[in-house]
Parts: sequence; structure tokens; C-alpha cells
Amino acid sequence: MTTIELLRHGREMGARLAEDLAAARSLSIAVATAQAGALEALDLVGWAREGRELALVAGTDAYGTELDLLRRLEGLPGVRCRIFHSLDGAAFLPRLYVLEKAKTRVAYVGSSDLTRGGLALDVATNVRIEGDPSERELERAMLIFEELFWSDLAMPLSDTFEAEYRTLQAMRRSALSRWPEPRDEEALRAAVALRIGEYRARAATRRHLLVVTPKSYAACMASRSFGRKKQAEIERYGKGEPFFFHVTGPGKGLRAMGMFVGEPYRDDAPGFRGPDGGCGPFRRHFVVIGELSKEIRTRPILEALRPGAPKHWFNGFVQDSHSLSSEDFEALRAAFVRSLAEEQSARRAAR
Repeated sequence: MTTIELLRHGREMGARLAEDLAAARSLSIAVATAQAGALEALDLVGWAREGRELALVAGTDAYGTELDLLRRLEGLPGVRCRIFHSLDGAAFLPRLYVLEKAKTRVAYVGSSDLTRGGLALDVATNVRIEGDPSERELERAMLIFEELFWSDLAMPLSDTFEAEYRTLQAMRRSALSRWPEPRDEEALRAAVALRIGEYRARAATRRHLLVVTPKSYAACMASRSFGRKKQAEIERYGKGEPFFFHVTGPGKGLRAMGMFVGEPYRDDAPGFRGPDGGCGPFRRHFVVIGELSKEIRTRPILEALRPGAPKHWFNGFVQDSHSLSSEDFEALRAAFVRSLAEEQSARRAAR
């Protein structure tokens, strides 16, 4: 029986492909771009060393493919790599993965290249099909791969081509580093992120203050995820809901603004099971709206909204992560945006 599965994110593609790889005897890949970062999501080197067969054809458009990856793979038994050249103005954009198991064939068709982004980070859609190799579409998937791999426009790596390619690749990267102007690009990305944060501050169901220790903050930012010890606690944070990180200890203030994305998940990695407050195994991914180089004090911002409040009101306010009122969140957002703009101006002036 043939099964069809729609994958809605690069990390789903990477995880599902890794599962299939464990039971596969061969893998055929045709992609626009192949980069070494893909090995962080998919251990093709270790897999190929166990006597499996791998055939890979990758494109050269925009010089995105990294030949070091192809050279590394080609040094393994059972691996063949080829480069596809677009000579007629049509871009080479397949994202096709075909795996042979003992009794079934699996084909992935979609938008994930063989890159770290395509298999772990990017917003990407892919279709996974598994069934008897004689099924029409599964048979056709392998025929399409073979057509691309053995095309007149595809050829094995050569030292002469590699030298020319690396020269042109370096020239392109040098040009891109000058134009578009990196500082302008950075400013645009920051402006877009703040506009998204401003919109979510109005539209989201809830807004949050996440109270974390410096150690937990570093873990959260490194993994782009926030965790709690109980599943019910992490599920109260919804997709699209914005938040601020209030970091405890010296400084005791706002450090970053973010927004939750995706569904809750469990991560049993040792780093997320320590006693530190924000490192629970139940987690949610987030995107960073903005980050300050150092904290700004949270208390003075909110105290202006609480005339006559008890002297120690703030101590209880930041004992744990909690939801914020629209008024509190807007006051924090306005102060955060001002501080971020001041930091950006100072950096521009220092250049």
C-alpha cells in the first residue's frame, strides 16, 4: 500500500529522511544546492561508510553548491557525485530524494535542498511517498533521477572545473559582501522584525514576560527555544505570541524580544534537563525580534504605570514567567525599541 505524507518544515524533512536512511540500502539525490552544513542534520558520511550506495547530482547556479562536500563524499566507497550545468538559461531546481529499502521505495519531492537550512531550518514543504517500487510514481521518481544524473549537462568533478568554479564562487561572494550593503541589509531585517513584533503585540491572544537566569538565557538563545518542566506549562504559550526575556542577576532587566512559532515538542538532550529554571524538556521554538547587548531595567518602565504600588511589588512580579497586560507589554516594547535604536546608532557611529 502506498502512503503519502506532507511535511511542512525543513526540520520535519530532515528528521523523516534520517529515519528512512537507517533502513535504506541506497539513496539518490538531485538538488539545486548541496552544502556541507547538511551533514549536521543527516549523517551521510557515517551511513555511506557502512557499505551503502549514494548517488548525488547538484547544480552550480549562483555557485551555492560546495564542492568540498562532494569531494568528501566521493572519497567513500559506493558514492558517485556529479555536477549539473544550466547552459540554456533554465535554472536547475530539483529537490528529489529516492531511497531503496528492502521491500519498498521512498521518494521525497519538494523544496528542501541538501543544506542545513533545507533539512533543519527553512520553512519548506515536501511530499514523502512510500510504496512498492513498481508503483507508477515511485518508478517515475527513479527514472527522473537517472535522467538528471546521466544528463548530457551533468558531469563528474574534475580538477580543472573545480579550480574555475572556486574562483568564480569567491568572486561572487566578494561582490555580494559589497552589494547589497551588509549594514543596510541588517537594518532592513531589524526593521521588519520590529514591525512584526509591533503587529503581534496588538494581534496576539497573550503577551509574556519570560524570567530566566543568565545561563538559561544563553541556552534559550543558542537553541532558539524556550522550555518548561511540565508539558501543560509550555502549551500555554501560543503560536504568534510575543514575549520579552527578563534576565535575572546583575542588570536584572530586558534583554531580548521574541515570538513563539511552531508546536510544542519534547527534547531530552542533557542540556535541557538541568536544574536551571528555563531548561525544561518541553519546549517551543521562537524567532528573535531583537536583542540588546546588555539589559535595560524592567522595573522603572513598569513602575510608571503603578503609582502608589507597594515598595516591593516588583520582587513578586518577576519571581516567575507570566503573561503581561497589553499596557505593560506596550510600555516594555516602546522602551526596548528605543534602546535598540540607540545601540544601532552607536554602532553606526563607531564604524
